[in-house]
Amino acid sequence: MYNTDSSDPKKSAPKQLVFDNTSGIPTFATDAEAQVANPAKGTMTYSLASDKIFIYNGTAWKTWTRD
Repeated sequence: MYNTDSSDPKKSAPKQLVFDNTSGIPTFATDAEAQVANPAKGTMTYSLASDKIFIYNGTAWKTWTRD
């Protein structure tokens, strides 16, 4: 379900999945699922439950909402 970051094998990013979503941002049902384990810096995901975008800054997940 995840691709290893070629610059750091300890980090990973979600594999690109096929969704009706044309944004290219992986979409998950919950916030917990959207905050994937061992992400690469800059990984971006979206949670349907909270309508938030999650961005990993290299040390922590940060959220962004449209409101």
